[in-house]
Amino acid sequence: MKKYLLLFILLSFFLCNTAIADFYQWEDEKGHMQITDYPPPQNKSAKDVQIHKSQSGESTDLQNEDDQISPQKNKSPKQPDVVLYTKNDCSDCDKAREFLKSKNIPFTEYNTDTDANAAVKRKEIDDSEDVPFAIINKNRVFGFSESVYERVLKSGL
Repeated sequence: MKKYLLLFILLSFFLCNTAIADFYQWEDEKGHMQITDYPPPQNKSAKDVQIHKSQSGESTDLQNEDDQISPQKNKSPKQPDVVLYTKNDCSDCDKAREFLKSKNIPFTEYNTDTDANAAVKRKEIDDSEDVPFAIINKNRVFGFSESVYERVLKSGL
């Protein structure tokens, strides 16, 4: 009986830890704040790398970009400002879109496959073509991770 109890406790411990994700915040070579669920690429210079552990419960002070990134203005302080860059046939783009809709968070979506102006605007902000790419309260988020989106949304409220 003690073996099963010990096995259950160990299994619970490992399963709980795998469900918790860290996220990384760094400043790229152009001085823009990046927030992702993966570390900065090795081939790019990154300054002020911060790893935010899920277990710590500490608040994150995310730096803001200049006001020209997002077209939405005059929002109430409780409404996050979200711009989402997507492409066709992108499952992570679909997940990001559905996540924002499920939380009733208004967002502006630009599809870089169907809108040439969106592709140009995306290139002005960042040279990569990775999607989904979100700007949430003036913070850049590459890819989709529900925990990262949650943290960035909470940090701006």
